[in-house]
Amino acid sequence: MNPRPADALQARAKRSYARIQRLRRDPRYARVLGKFKAAALLETDQVEANSDRITISDALWAGQLEPRILELLPALVIKKPSLFEDVSALPDDLSAAVRSLRRAEVPAPFRGIPGADLQRWLPRVGHRNKLPSRLKSFRFRPDELTLLRRLSQHLGLSETDTLKRALYDLAKATWPAQDD
Repeated sequence: MNPRPADALQARAKRSYARIQRLRRDPRYARVLGKFKAAALLETDQVEANSDRITISDALWAGQLEPRILELLPALVIKKPSLFEDVSALPDDLSAAVRSLRRAEVPAPFRGIPGADLQRWLPRVGHRNKLPSRLKSFRFRPDELTLLRRLSQHLGLSETDTLKRALYDLAKATWPAQDD
């Protein structure tokens, strides 16, 4: 006699749950989740907080069991690389996601996590509400550099802050006031 379809489905679900529970006892899972807990990135009562640095490969492995880890991983590589031992050697898919986030683009889905979900964590980790800045290079003539140095000294700002302030002031003076 064949088991009912519901019984077969329930048996498969029990086997799958038992497998996941076995995998969650793996030390890699405990290390990664414990590190995320210690850094106040995730709340869990499954493991104790852990202050040791973790490897990217362990985080990717643990992310198969806990998708929140995969959601956070690209933003953490950018804004909190000190959590990891080896951020210089990233897998291709993680490297592509990190590169997209650094360019302020929505990344392609990363191991089943939509790019928009990856992007929303960037302002939430590290310095809150602060996105990473992007490097821009400009070529100035000597007289323009002298003007920039004198202006920044007069304002008591760095040259970068002086340029940012000038950009905002020019935008404010050029465009009509926006009604909010």
